[in-house]
Amino acid sequence: MRLRQIWGVVILLLGGLVFAACGRSGDGLVYTGPTELTVKAGEYVPGTPIQFVRAGERGAEMRIEGQEAIKLVGDSLKWSGTVGEDVRLSVNLRILHISEERLITSGVVTIRVYNVQPRAATVDTERPVRYTLPVAYKVNTGESIPGTTIRYVGPEEGKGAKLEGVTGYPYRAIGDSILWDGQLLSNVDLQLNVRVLFFNEQFMQVLGTATVGITP
Repeated sequence: MRLRQIWGVVILLLGGLVFAACGRSGDGLVYTGPTELTVKAGEYVPGTPIQFVRAGERGAEMRIEGQEAIKLVGDSLKWSGTVGEDVRLSVNLRILHISEERLITSGVVTIRVYNVQPRAATVDTERPVRYTLPVAYKVNTGESIPGTTIRYVGPEEGKGAKLEGVTGYPYRAIGDSILWDGQLLSNVDLQLNVRVLFFNEQFMQVLGTATVGITP
């Protein structure tokens, strides 16, 4: 329990450091932040060649890129590579708990999606790779929230921040939610759930989570 508490503090600190990094990067989008992940015996860390085979007498019996490894509580699980066309995934995890049924890990995940073409669509919740990560955006007037087709028009007195690309009422006050379901690519979904922190004539700030689903 003490180790888990320590890593909880570490992850919170890491989250604060990477939080502002979520956004545009060149021609792509970057989603990065802390996560806690449970992997059942026989399954893989989603999107990676890291498999938790079973719990043995010496520790967690793993298979990483086809090679056997024994991992203990506190040990790292790292991998970086492509997950389908135009998608790159990096995981930097630590093992918190080992049992016969599952492996519990915590750490930082980064997803980079290139050549994005956002469009509103129904999200496929059965995609095999799926991560929920924090996002924070500063959206200039006339621009769209990254990864969506929702555009910030500007403030309107007595009504709030005006948006284009939303269904129904287009105004949001500070603290109001903005939801969006859609696709970044044909094999990558995005569910965005953010709230308005601030807005003025020049920009709007939002904060919340992005759930990215990928089919490799």
